[in-house]
Amino acid sequence: MDKKITVSGLQKVEIEITEKELAWAIMGIVQNRLGGIDDAGCDWFTEAGSTYIGNEREWVVSHDPDISFLVDAANILSIGHRMELEN
Repeated sequence: MDKKITVSGLQKVEIEITEKELAWAIMGIVQNRLGGIDDAGCDWFTEAGSTYIGNEREWVVSHDPDISFLVDAANILSIGHRMELEN
């Protein structure tokens, strides 16, 4: 009887994804990092490395600049620009 061995490998796979789908995927990463937040359908804004939901500084969801970077990337992909709070 032949001895069986286990072999692993990698396969290159090419997929197509829209910019909006990529934006949703990025926001999924943000949600996972933050533990899931009900944003009530409101927009996500950034300012100086902090992230807010809605256009008020009162609903801060993160002071992590990496989260802010991801939110900016998602906004750029989905609507074409960053969404920053106005002073």
